[in-house]
Amino acid sequence: MYQALYRKYRPKTFDDVVGQDVIVKTLKNSIKNDMVSHAYLFCGPRGTGKTSIAKIFAKILNCTNLKDLEPCNECVSCIQVNTNQNIDIIEIDAASNNGVDEIREIRNKITLVPANSKYKIYIIDEVHMLSGAAFNALLKTTILSRCQRFDYKKISDSKIVERLKFIAKSEKINISDEALFEIARLSDGGMRDSISLLEQALAYANKKIEISDIHDINGTLMPEEIDDFILKILNNDLVGLLSNLEEYDNNGKNMVKIVQELINRLKDCLIFIKAPKFINDNSSFLEKVKELNVENKIYQYIKSFSTLINEMRNSNDSKLLLEIELIKNIDSEYSVSPETTEREEEPVKIKTEDKLLEKKKSNTKSKVKKEEKTSVDEEKLEELKQIRINNALCKFSQRERERAKEELIQLNEFINDTLFSKNISLIEDGELKAVSDDYLMFIFNTDLLADTFNHKLIEIEDMLEKCLNKKYHPIAINMNDWNFIKEDYNKNKEKYQFKEENVTLDQIFNTSKKEKAQTNVWQNEIDEMFDDIIEYED
Repeated sequence: MYQALYRKYRPKTFDDVVGQDVIVKTLKNSIKNDMVSHAYLFCGPRGTGKTSIAKIFAKILNCTNLKDLEPCNECVSCIQVNTNQNIDIIEIDAASNNGVDEIREIRNKITLVPANSKYKIYIIDEVHMLSGAAFNALLKTTILSRCQRFDYKKISDSKIVERLKFIAKSEKINISDEALFEIARLSDGGMRDSISLLEQALAYANKKIEISDIHDINGTLMPEEIDDFILKILNNDLVGLLSNLEEYDNNGKNMVKIVQELINRLKDCLIFIKAPKFINDNSSFLEKVKELNVENKIYQYIKSFSTLINEMRNSNDSKLLLEIELIKNIDSEYSVSPETTEREEEPVKIKTEDKLLEKKKSNTKSKVKKEEKTSVDEEKLEELKQIRINNALCKFSQRERERAKEELIQLNEFINDTLFSKNISLIEDGELKAVSDDYLMFIFNTDLLADTFNHKLIEIEDMLEKCLNKKYHPIAINMNDWNFIKEDYNKNKEKYQFKEENVTLDQIFNTSKKEKAQTNVWQNEIDEMFDDIIEYED
């Protein structure tokens, strides 16, 4: 009976494990020095060896005749493991057995002595799928401080290629080196994914597996196709882009994977522009991108595609979403920015007394537009944003966040005040995620809302101080950025130390003081002349 390659070449000893040297060495030393813990927690990306190492570790612990910390494969326990008959090593799939009853059954049986081995060992796979009640049943076992935790890392492309070459040689598979490296790159550090992709390519290709075969079965584009697509993006060639997408769709390409490839390649473009020594690429494509001098546009597309990809995964028509995103971004290239365009409106002229009296009798209100020429220093705003994110997390506690939430509820008392209503509504659209002292970090579902919040920091800080009688330092980020920040914070909490703000809001939002003064004088004169028939628009 045929056996899948990922099963056939699953590591059977610690020496077979690829890319997790630190973890293997630690486990070996724990056995050698008789320092085996009662519980281990293996975490990390899929296909990096978590379950395989757990099985090898269990087999070694129960082996009665170890040879250089490797199982003998001759004792009763080893033979039973090799034939899947060992009743003392119990593997449980928590994804399908996630209830409290299953865990209680484990607790009841764990007191029984092993039948044929030294230890009774439970391997709970997909443990994150356990229900809350099941976790509570394993409370003392699953508390992190009682476990030894090992974080598995993605396997490097070179290690994956080395393993794939061994498998290809053993199975007499004819495959080009280009195809092997492309498999490794597309598998994103997962050994199991790379072996499965190799096996799929073996079934698809006729004689020799080439790089084009890999992209056909994976639904991705050839590197030169990605480069061509990016050049069309940067040159605003919408017709060419839509034509390409139609062709890709007809050929069964995966739009989500294409967007992921675009993000990775655009990242390469930025690195080549900023630090070319870190890019080992001799193609002319990167030089062409650099000559276009479109660094800001590259940032824009990386940001918009990163948000888009999450929406595409949950959509039934990912091609449509990508088309709309391209149209929107390219269309914005030709739209006029209100911050950089001089206004051509005629100044407001004061009506004559007769017309004023007539207007007042009709109880209508003339609307006067308040204008200030304000420019935003985006680099300084980003600098302030990073400081405030850091400070909101450095002393983060759930108690502080709940206290701040209670205070923000008081803003509802001012919701009908036209001076504050818009900004209060904006705050309510976000979620308060982190609080440290007077630093508040809000999360928004879209870039647009987060950017709008940050561009109105002066107004929002002033509103919070007036309504709550306290000086706060708020900041906003989008949900996609929060996922990266949360992961970093959970791994490196100690690096989040308080930092002084070295940039002020006045430096970020440069409004002319002279113009402000003139505007205020002009506004007061109008107020005196028009009394209550003037309504100001934001």
